[in-house]
Parts: sequence; C-alpha cells; structure tokens
Amino acid sequence: MTDRAVSTTLGYVLTLSIAALLVGGLLSAGAGFVTTQRDVVIREEMSVVGQQLSANVEQADRLVNASNASVGGSPVVQVNQTFPETVARSQYDIRLNNQTDQLILSSTDPEQTIVVNVTTSTKLGNSTARGGEITVRYAGNKLVIDNV
Repeated sequence: MTDRAVSTTLGYVLTLSIAALLVGGLLSAGAGFVTTQRDVVIREEMSVVGQQLSANVEQADRLVNASNASVGGSPVVQVNQTFPETVARSQYDIRLNNQTDQLILSSTDPEQTIVVNVTTSTKLGNSTARGGEITVRYAGNKLVIDNV
C-alpha cells in the first residue's frame, strides 16, 4: 500500500519540475525577444530625431544664406526644437561632425549609433548636445548644435 503514495508524490514532483522548466524556457525566450525589439525601437527613434535635427540644420543654413544675400554681415540665426530626452528609456547624445558633415546619435544603454548626413553650404562646427531642447545656431561663421 505504501508504494501508491510514493508514486503519486513522485508524479506530482515530476509534473512540477517539467512545468517549471517549460515556464523558465518561455521566459528566457521572451526576454531575448524584448531586448531585440528595444534595440530596434531605439534605432528607429534616434533615426527620426536625427532626420528632424538634420532638417533644422539645413533650415538654419538656408536662413544664413538668405540673410547674407539680402543684408550682408553676420546674421543671427537660431532654430530651436524639443526632442525626447530619452529613447526607450535610454539617454542619447548627438554630435555634429564638421569633417564628415554628419550628425552622429549615440544611445548609452544599450549602445546604439545612428549616422545622419547633413547637406549645407555653411560650414559646420564640431558640437554636441544631449536629448531634450536643442538649438541650431549660427556662431562664428559656423552652424553648431547645443542644448538650450
């Protein structure tokens, strides 16, 4: 008679063990999927921010060229826009590179980098900004970016 109690208990323990392994496997697979999706979202959001900021730099360039053509001298040009401070809960930095005429956006956690080309006739100055309110301004015959 005591053999029946052991087989019931053993069956119960085996069932719980198998269920725990299956749930653990599902959680592991799901965590990897979420991490991959987060990386994709960060790249896409930084790409959108980069395109918008590139448009602001090019708009400031057109304003500088229009001011130089009509007035001459050194115009005062400033274009402000508010961007998200984080993308998918990750802070990011933006660097304007004057040698490659590019905006380089880099997130901190996880590390992702997006490069956006900028086309201007006005010189670009090496400058950096962090997510949030960013200004593109004409300073010292160059276009630079900075936080407001």
